[in-house]
Formats: sequence, structure tokens, C-alpha cells
Amino acid sequence: MTTGDGDAGGRLFPEDLDGVDPVAAVMLADACRAISAYPELVVVGALFTAAEYVPGGWQIVCPCDPLPQGARELLSVHLADMAVSADRAEARELRAAARTLQDEPTDAVTAGERRFRIVRIEQLVRTGPDGPEPPRPTDLDPRPPAPRTGHGRRHELLPDNGPASDLATAELLCQVLDAAAATGNEPSGAFLTPIALAPAFTVAERSERRWRPVGRLHDAPQRARDSLVTYFRHVVPAVESPGDADIAQFAEAAELMEDETRRNGIAVAGRRFRIVRVERITLMGPDGPEPPRPSDFDAR
Repeated sequence: MTTGDGDAGGRLFPEDLDGVDPVAAVMLADACRAISAYPELVVVGALFTAAEYVPGGWQIVCPCDPLPQGARELLSVHLADMAVSADRAEARELRAAARTLQDEPTDAVTAGERRFRIVRIEQLVRTGPDGPEPPRPTDLDPRPPAPRTGHGRRHELLPDNGPASDLATAELLCQVLDAAAATGNEPSGAFLTPIALAPAFTVAERSERRWRPVGRLHDAPQRARDSLVTYFRHVVPAVESPGDADIAQFAEAAELMEDETRRNGIAVAGRRFRIVRVERITLMGPDGPEPPRPSDFDAR
């Protein structure tokens, strides 16, 4: 089976389709189309989170933060929250680990037999002739409910033995390494196994020369759209004080974003907005995911 849609080798699927996961095959085809339509990858910076070692891998336990110290503080709070419902001995160890994170710029703590680590996540955006990549047809939209902890946070697992890299993930790794080499911010040679995380989504606005993000990250395209609707309907009139004609245009744009399913771009009052897909990758080594690099900017 051949395709001219982003499959450099002319083949997306193996000749023998027995045992092929059809969902994975469709997602791979979608990724190959994205590589063709949005061939350039731009590294847009790292985020940091915290993960706990569990059977099968490392499970993310905290939201992301742009600074390693922010991730340490979030992990400290998480450990203190865990201590509330733990038995006396475990609670003492959890609180001690939380204090260590508050007092020292450490990237790994233990509480008894439990191991926690600050994890580095690289972010990338694909771009093409028409700008940054919007959500793909195969992106979960809206994202279905996922199992949550007692603290209400969604957990994502970084497996010890991750799946073999597909074309898209391998390309992400190459771009991450190229960008790191260009800036002198290269990872240790111990961390070279890429694990692709679920993508994130944000709102970008076109300026004179480039697209720039104007909102926070969301775990589903629809949540990014909802944030844009809120911006059009409430923030623009209250904060930016445009004229009555522009207020009416922004109100109409909010209606369009709500009424048209999966709309990912809109122009209003001389401005252009787009929902943008942000790819995320972490690097794994023999002992787990990559921690912050010495060259990463930190608050301490």
C-alpha cells in the first residue's frame, strides 16, 4: 500500500496487516500527513513536572511548570497532601521529603520505598506555509474523562520499556537533539530514549511577522477553543476597550467558535487566531526520565 501523503518510504502499513492495531495505524497515517503539511519543527521550550516510580514506569503526579523550582514546589505540596491520609511512619517520611524539596534544589527524593523525580518535558510545534499546526483529526476532542487520583489530577504514565519509536517520535527526538546542540543545552548521553506524551493545545495570534501563543496550555482542543470564546466575549470588552463595532465583531466571533464544531481558526477585527497543537516529548534513560539539565534556567 503506497501513499503520497507524507510517507517518505512510500509505505505506511506493513504488507501483512494481521495483528495491526487499526487505531494506531490511523494515528500513524495522521502523523505522516502532519509531517508533510507542517514539515518544520520549532522547539518552544521545556516544561517541568514531577513523577513517581510505580510498577511499569514513572507516573506524572503534578501539573507542569515552566521552571524546575516550580515543579519542586508543586511536588512538595503533593507530598504534604499525601501525608494527610498516610499512616504515621509514612506521613513522617513524606513530610521530610517535602521539606527537602523546599530547602534544597534537589531533583529526586524518596519517602520510604517511594521514589519521586522532577522530569523535563520538551515542547515542539510543527509549522508549515500557512503557519503552526492545528489539532489533528485523531486528537481526542474533547478528551474523555480519565482516571484521577484522590487529589483530582490526571496521571500520565512514562513506561519503563517504552514502545519502539515511530516515524513522528523519532523525528521529534532528532529535532530536540539538533536544537540542544545549537544552544549548548544537550542532554546527557544516558537519556536518549524518546517517549511522546499526549499533546497539549493553546491559542496563538498572528502578529506582523509570526504567530505567538496568547493563552495557557490545555489538554484538549475544545478547552483551548473555550478559552478563546471567553477571551472574545469577556476579556476584550472589559480589558481592551475596543469600539462598539469591534465589540460586536468579537461577540459574533465567539458565537462562530461555539457553533461550528472543531473550528480551529478565525479572523476578527483585523486579527487572526488559531488553535495550535503542541507536541511534547521526554527522554528516558536506564534509571528513568530526564531531570532538569544544568543549563536550564531555574529560580534558585
